[in-house]
Amino acid sequence: MKIKALLFDLDGLIFDSEKVYYRCWKRAGEDYGFEIPHETLLALRSCDSTVARERLETSLGQEGVYDLIRARRKELMKPYLTQELPELKTGVKEFLQMVRESSDVRKAVVTQSRRSEKERLLEGVGLLQYFDEVVSADDVKRGKPFPDIYECACRRLSLKPEECVAFEDSPNGIVSAHDAGVHAVMIPDLSEPDEELKKLCFGVYPSLPDSFSGIRPLLV
Repeated sequence: MKIKALLFDLDGLIFDSEKVYYRCWKRAGEDYGFEIPHETLLALRSCDSTVARERLETSLGQEGVYDLIRARRKELMKPYLTQELPELKTGVKEFLQMVRESSDVRKAVVTQSRRSEKERLLEGVGLLQYFDEVVSADDVKRGKPFPDIYECACRRLSLKPEECVAFEDSPNGIVSAHDAGVHAVMIPDLSEPDEELKKLCFGVYPSLPDSFSGIRPLLV
């Protein structure tokens, strides 16, 4: 097996931003009088809006509140997205530089967020130059955990899914990559994988640099 492309989630993997989304979802729920359970907040990470709506409203036992809470969450996120540059996860630049210096493998961002927003942030932290493609929610009808976005990424790169490795921090992302036929590597952020999720993973590592020794022999 030779790997010709590395595919990267963004929030929680490259940017240390999932904690911000978590806090803003929690605060948005509180502003409407709801205490969103911890497990539900984790389940909303990198999640298709249809799935997220069902999960949130089922958890709260209240229909019709998702759009209100989501709109408030987006309002709370505005300063982070428009006025600040996000923190990078430990070792991201180091890992991308190691890959660049040792392999001709292609690289793409595969994100649940809007392309223009994330390209601006990547450029702001000096990382956009490392990627050949940015595939986003703009490109598909269904987001993670559905496989559509990873299938789209493979088409964009003109590669078979089995020629790609996806790096993800959340269960929704791992399921999406796995179901698309892509080798899924988990770099846990806010939660560790359970035994069932581990079965879907090609590998689990504490950081991107820690994963390099595992994937380096497979890279073209």
